[in-house]
Amino acid sequence: MNLNPPLVIASGPGGSGEYLSLINPKYVGAYTLKTITLNPKPGNKSKRMENSENYIINSIGLENPGIEYVISNIEKFVLKETKTILSLGGDSKDEYIKIAEKIAPYAKKFEAIEFNFSCPNVKKGGLSILSDVNEWQEILENVRKILPNSFLIAKLSIEGNFVEVLSKKVKEFGWNGLTLINCVRGLLIKDGKIVTGGLSGPILKPIALRAIYEVRKVLKDIYIIASGGIYTKKDVDDFLLVGANAISIGSALFKDPQVIEELGKYLKGVEK
Repeated sequence: MNLNPPLVIASGPGGSGEYLSLINPKYVGAYTLKTITLNPKPGNKSKRMENSENYIINSIGLENPGIEYVISNIEKFVLKETKTILSLGGDSKDEYIKIAEKIAPYAKKFEAIEFNFSCPNVKKGGLSILSDVNEWQEILENVRKILPNSFLIAKLSIEGNFVEVLSKKVKEFGWNGLTLINCVRGLLIKDGKIVTGGLSGPILKPIALRAIYEVRKVLKDIYIIASGGIYTKKDVDDFLLVGANAISIGSALFKDPQVIEELGKYLKGVEK
């Protein structure tokens, strides 16, 4: 991908383009839509988010209208202001393959298609799809055949297996890129009650840096979108130093949407 600037809105926090009304799209390289699954999902029951100074715990549960709704309203999901990355997920191998088949006629409308193999907040699919690596490899192989000309990105977390081992499989089956990393499973105590969900925010940065560092050591020529606790120019510099090609902003949007323009200008060299 050729993104200018190499700055991406992460799947999930940005919804389906809502933040473009708050930020200057000139400083967004690409916008990743919220993950879509084969069938609609209502998501998890509220309360879905808790936060502290350094982290957020979320348990959204991939709430989305399903792929048929997206196809029926495809032009609404192809953003006019910036390049669009479609994010897809599934509960099983068959669902990943079926959703790839359904989107294939429309694939050229998107700059890239990201497949989410790492959501920690659903009982099936997401992170759990990696529990059977052989089956996961069948997904990689089949999706590549169904979408032969698409820029395919696998979104991985650090759970399920060593991320550098999984990343080599992604490359082996002809995929083009990685998003590293997704949330990791977390837990906090709130008013004496246990709250579980995906951990994001600044606390995730050292984990994401290590993941990208390890992957870049074994894969020199795969496109890596860095995701995990990126809030400042120093964060951007650190992720580029360990081998990221592009920077993804997620939870920082909740704190200040203007961080996009600030970091976008920095990556374009407009501001130091």
